[in-house]
Amino acid sequence: MTSGTSGIVGAEGLTADIIVVGAGLAGLCAARTLQRAGRQVRVLEASEHLGGRVWSREAEGYTIDAGFLGMFTDYPAARRQFDYDALDLIILKPSAVLRQEGGVTELLGDPRRDPAALPGDLTASALTAADRLHAARLAAEVLAGPAHALLSGPDTSTREFLLGRGFSERSLERFFSPFFGGLVIDRELKTSANLFRYYLRLLITGDVAIPRRGMSELPRQLAAGLNVQRGVRVHGLDSAGQSVILRTSAGEMRAAQVIVATDPPTAARLLNETPNEPRPVGRGSLSSTYLHFRAPQALEPQPRLQLNARPSGWLNQVLWLDQVFPNRVPGERGLLIASLWGIPEGDDAALGELAVAELRDWYGDAVHTLDLLAVDRIAHVQYPQPASYADSLPGHSTALPNVFLASEVTSLSGIQGALESGEKAAAAILGDLEVLSRPRGA
Repeated sequence: MTSGTSGIVGAEGLTADIIVVGAGLAGLCAARTLQRAGRQVRVLEASEHLGGRVWSREAEGYTIDAGFLGMFTDYPAARRQFDYDALDLIILKPSAVLRQEGGVTELLGDPRRDPAALPGDLTASALTAADRLHAARLAAEVLAGPAHALLSGPDTSTREFLLGRGFSERSLERFFSPFFGGLVIDRELKTSANLFRYYLRLLITGDVAIPRRGMSELPRQLAAGLNVQRGVRVHGLDSAGQSVILRTSAGEMRAAQVIVATDPPTAARLLNETPNEPRPVGRGSLSSTYLHFRAPQALEPQPRLQLNARPSGWLNQVLWLDQVFPNRVPGERGLLIASLWGIPEGDDAALGELAVAELRDWYGDAVHTLDLLAVDRIAHVQYPQPASYADSLPGHSTALPNVFLASEVTSLSGIQGALESGEKAAAAILGDLEVLSRPRGA
């Protein structure tokens, strides 16, 4: 439910027993856990939508997700928190089209679940024969033991790890960079090799899926029955003895305990983080731009994710959503989402022209039928996760008394990290040692 716009102070002078700042997945997960434990919880959200970066909206009859998001069905925290049947998940094909120079396309994937990928797995120029042997050995290796164990131990960059395992430079440039680099927004593969192995394991054992009605179904399910107040921005926090004062756009509020569950840059500001913190909350941001194009019809009947396998250009990933979700478009029209590396300069029209210019190499003059529907510039999609980044992650307690942190920045960037952090922030308040001792990524 959604409450009014002013703080409601009870007999003890508290707006709520616990206030959660931010209605993203981390905040909603923490709030639901606490409410189920019998605590009085109120959630404050600065925007008018739930889910933070995980949300959908309607635009002229089309349903579009804010970013290029999918959920790994084998995320342990997602399996604990979501009713998959109620989400009505659509499984994406476990393969991808590599778009190269000169219009060359190659299909690589898991032939067990997508037999069409088998010819490309055997002959694609992106991988040498030796690369294929190394890939088979690596797959067997990551399947041994629990998935979360892959996040522990000595670490290096994904690039150094793959080269050390004998993979060719060509495979890094033509496959691993567009595939894994596109996922973590890291073209140079500086990201933790432990994180790479964790994601590889989840891709082998599970699927990537999106709710039929859009990614907003995830926060909507978490928020059912919660007291969420939208359009309220928290400007600052002050310790007040046994309680916490929140300075908000709706006036002053007070709670016995507060959970900060915003994006990491905002959380660092609210927690008064100073430079050179040994375990910083503010760890930088990786950004991306998402362009949504409508068309009289799809320019190809391709339901798979398409990756820009060229070493240059702004395009990152492309998907014809109407080929996967025909319910998201009016009639039989086409709906294309294209992600760009970073946030290029220029207005919406300029970014649309930039993307169309590169897509012309794929579709020729047919790109003139693409009509820009919406643009999302997301300044914080993930935080950088280089080799050994996990050694300096912050915990859930903070320097401010009675203030706790629920953020992906305590684990790994993405849905697993957000849900996991929500569970543990709630556990810190409830004194649930079993949850607090759960390994990262489990």
